[in-house]
Amino acid sequence: MALAKVAILSSGEGTTAEAVIKAWANDPDAPMVNLVICNNPGAGIFKRLIKLNKDYELIIEATLINSQTHPGSGAKKGEQTKAEEEAILNKILAGNFDLILLAGYMKKIGPKLVREFGWRSDYTSPYQAMMVNTHPGLLPNTIGYMGVHVQEYVLNNKLKAGHSLHVVSEGYDEGPVVAEHEVPVEPNDTPETLFERVKASERKNLPTDLANFINKRKEFLRSGE
Repeated sequence: MALAKVAILSSGEGTTAEAVIKAWANDPDAPMVNLVICNNPGAGIFKRLIKLNKDYELIIEATLINSQTHPGSGAKKGEQTKAEEEAILNKILAGNFDLILLAGYMKKIGPKLVREFGWRSDYTSPYQAMMVNTHPGLLPNTIGYMGVHVQEYVLNNKLKAGHSLHVVSEGYDEGPVVAEHEVPVEPNDTPETLFERVKASERKNLPTDLANFINKRKEFLRSGE
């Protein structure tokens, strides 16, 4: 049986992507990351992938796609140009992937990508989609917040802390949640200390959460529902 193929979109250091790749690398039945698309030419993930490919004898392709490689007019700050969106769409379609993971990808996903891979209003199950995103908070309470600002909001409002995996939709953090994990809040926590524990829990749980999502999606598709 062919292993599930995963593509990752990232913008930064790639510590989350690295955790997933390492967790799966020594498991012959685990999914495989075959492609990483990054929009930041100076991102640390490029160096991480060189080392991961060498250390684990992998062949993960890393490609740069952004508004400079694929310029276009009309895109607002933080959004993809139409040419950029089209390039990502074509790259993913050509690879015949089973899952697309957003791991620290700092651009809003364009509507064509969402319609092809993400959540649509006519869907009845999250397993009809195949593009998911990580979020360092429990949803819907922390919708719209990013990074350490999630933890600031959590502490200021005495909310439960944790992290979520959700299907990508056109609205930020509005797609169905498919996995979540609570993280205890300590009495002396700052946003920074809490954020570090949330990220550690995410790196620990994400490989299993993603594999579970892939398996449930395959079951859903086989059922013909």
